[in-house]
Amino acid sequence: MSRVASARLVPYRLRLRAAHGDARGGFALREGVLLHLTDTVGRVGLGDCAPLPPFTPPLDVCCRALAAEAERLPGTDPIAGFYELMAAPDTSLPAPARAAVEMALGWLAAQELGIPLGRLLAPDSQVRPVRLAVNALVDAADVAEALAQAGRFAAEGYTVFKVKVGLGADRDAAVLRELRDRLGPRALVRVDANGAWSPAEFATIAPLLRAADIDLIEQPLAPGVPSAEWARLRAETGLRIAADESLANGARGLELIRATACDAVVLKPSLLGLAASAWLARAAREAGLEVIVSGAFESGAGLAAALEFAAVFGSAGTAHGFATALAVLDDPVAGVPLPAAGGVELPAAGALPALAPAANAREALA
Repeated sequence: MSRVASARLVPYRLRLRAAHGDARGGFALREGVLLHLTDTVGRVGLGDCAPLPPFTPPLDVCCRALAAEAERLPGTDPIAGFYELMAAPDTSLPAPARAAVEMALGWLAAQELGIPLGRLLAPDSQVRPVRLAVNALVDAADVAEALAQAGRFAAEGYTVFKVKVGLGADRDAAVLRELRDRLGPRALVRVDANGAWSPAEFATIAPLLRAADIDLIEQPLAPGVPSAEWARLRAETGLRIAADESLANGARGLELIRATACDAVVLKPSLLGLAASAWLARAAREAGLEVIVSGAFESGAGLAAALEFAAVFGSAGTAHGFATALAVLDDPVAGVPLPAAGGVELPAAGALPALAPAANAREALA
């Protein structure tokens, strides 16, 4: 039985091909830190700590917590350590730091057992999909560029489109009206408001969303809005809604799920952690909700874990939010499949992330 032999942190900075925009603002860079574990037989497990304030604590807080945790990891049995973390989602560690530990131990444990990480996450999973559907991401603030984004994705074979809204009433209306005309009736269009609307604003914009035949509205209301208000607006508007940022508070997320105040959950394992995401996914499935899994402009280590999570917890046939990976440049992690033509292929043995040669070289010079 192997043990963790060493633990080190590898900071990274990712550039985006174009600035990401949403109702909370925008960014063109993502910073994080990889947890690099080596076991006593030489296997490597990578975890990704990729905070995204205000959804999570800031990077410096997460890094300090992760550094302290990394010092305690040598000597740990990866299998026992992973299962212990998965059994207790509540922790004093910030969620992105905990996610990094869960991922790194999980990859080591999966290698030792000779199974994909997904099977480790959900031992009762029966069939591993060979491909996951992926939605296009339309996040440009400019109307013309947003429409051009959608056009490029459509030309590449994408049929499900997620459009960032809450970027101005005129912009949102122009994009949604024109997008439906350009994509035609067969395209599935979802929107993500990132909590931009008050209950009154959501009710006001609902006719436009119905006219544009929007399939799903992600996080229309702020995370603090009570579940009863979500349920009321869901019933009054007749629109399908999904919870995302509200899930960062596990108790509040569970309340939304159990109250059937939403139709779907959007889980970001890099931001919530694997254990917390699994807990919410199981509750959502029991309530009959759609489970969508999404990336968060993280490194390939976080993306690989999210892909494995989606393979076992994602709803069959749904399109997941992994187009974020297409926006990332300078990724220090290699060996992870990327979306293409509206989907992403899953290796049968699991997608094992590894430090890219350039990243290893930079570490050697550090």
